[in-house]
Amino acid sequence: MLQAEFRDLQVDVSSFALQQLARYASEIEHWNKAVNLTALRGRALVRRLIVEPVWVGQHMQMKGSMSDVGSGNGSPGLPLHITRDFASTHLIEPRARRAAFLRHTIVKLGLTGVGVDRCRVEEMPKKAVSSDWITLQAIDPTPELTRNLRRIANETTRVVWITSVDTPPVAAAEKLEVPGGTTKIWTFSLDQI
Repeated sequence: MLQAEFRDLQVDVSSFALQQLARYASEIEHWNKAVNLTALRGRALVRRLIVEPVWVGQHMQMKGSMSDVGSGNGSPGLPLHITRDFASTHLIEPRARRAAFLRHTIVKLGLTGVGVDRCRVEEMPKKAVSSDWITLQAIDPTPELTRNLRRIANETTRVVWITSVDTPPVAAAEKLEVPGGTTKIWTFSLDQI
């Protein structure tokens, strides 16, 4: 299923990354029985939580350091970390059971350079993390949240909001659409707010 979805979006993924992503999908399905990680199942889960974030990362040539705010089920942070050249990835998740899932999955997949911060972004010490990219999925970038994103940003940080919402979060946001779906990607920098 993963290979077919990647083929449909014309995304090249190494065989090792494909194996890692398949293991990640299995972990979501297994843990989802006990912890409410997502309502998505089967092809919808694979496409929305794995393939579309990987398409975004490839399309935007993401690399450097990343923070995934409200990481919950690990998407888009883990698929991006597996397939892009990130030196470090921070998964920011305040809920204990979801943070436990993230830590378990990182160990199970043998990932390096990935950490879980069990807190809200507004609780992060200022400049404890400096991210080139900040990702959001299933979280609206409210004015309060975007102010708090500055705690983990640098002067060139790009925010990537993966959503189905047609309204830009800020006036200067740029929009991408994942081919063949309803997913919108809004990107903006914090100095545009």
